[in-house]
Amino acid sequence: MRIKSNASPDELSSPFFKLNEEFCFDFESFVANKNGKVKGNYNAWSYLIFGKISNPTNWNLTYKKSTFTSTGNLLLSSKYQSLLILAEWETERKGTHNSEFTIRKKTRTDFLKKMVSVSLSELDFSKKYMLEMKNEKPKLIFKLTEILKPLFQSGEIYKIEHKNDKLKIEMRTEKHHFELFDKLISEI
Repeated sequence: MRIKSNASPDELSSPFFKLNEEFCFDFESFVANKNGKVKGNYNAWSYLIFGKISNPTNWNLTYKKSTFTSTGNLLLSSKYQSLLILAEWETERKGTHNSEFTIRKKTRTDFLKKMVSVSLSELDFSKKYMLEMKNEKPKLIFKLTEILKPLFQSGEIYKIEHKNDKLKIEMRTEKHHFELFDKLISEI
């Protein structure tokens, strides 16, 4: 396994360590099946793993989990913990710089911004997300929202940005969503 443990000996029997180890093993297996490369590390508290897949375009995948506690005790109640979980899928799409857009979660001030800006609107099928674009709506938006609709419905999508010929999908999730990623790379 190219994703290495950096856990202390005390952490090895922790159920959190075993969950993170299994998550990293599944990620490494998925990327290896696509002839990709991985690197990263994990312990009971966190993981930071990277994958690179060429199929036929290059995709960079990043999964990160960080647990911060005030006392350093993993068994402490979650109200004393701060947790960051994110996943990012990124690829380059040369020649698409004219179709820049951002889909992001709605904020409290968006109702004011929407009145002032014509480039800001609610996403067609979800009132929880805003769409920002300068030109007309590219076909890529329809394809992305169709493929990633379950993640929009669950609220796991944080932001999708298509800027400077790069597509970046950022999520807040503890799941791999390999089936959606497979569909994404085959249809985009």
